[in-house]
Amino acid sequence: MSFCPMKQDRKEIANTVLQDPSSYKVCAVCGAIVDREVGTCPDCYAYRFICDPAVVSDKAIDLAALPRTAIGHLDLED
Repeated sequence: MSFCPMKQDRKEIANTVLQDPSSYKVCAVCGAIVDREVGTCPDCYAYRFICDPAVVSDKAIDLAALPRTAIGHLDLED
């Protein structure tokens, strides 16, 4: 589960991750936060991850502070 739902706010996503950081891991290549059970990163297809909950929490806080820069196909539908 990559954390890039199109209509969900980054701060809401970060709060979800911060409530249980041990359920997630960070891709060592692109920095995406993914579900602990994922074998390859859905964003860059890498298979190296950082599983430390402290790193996951720090990354969630960092990503929540960034402005949204990408759009998805759901953003274009009205």
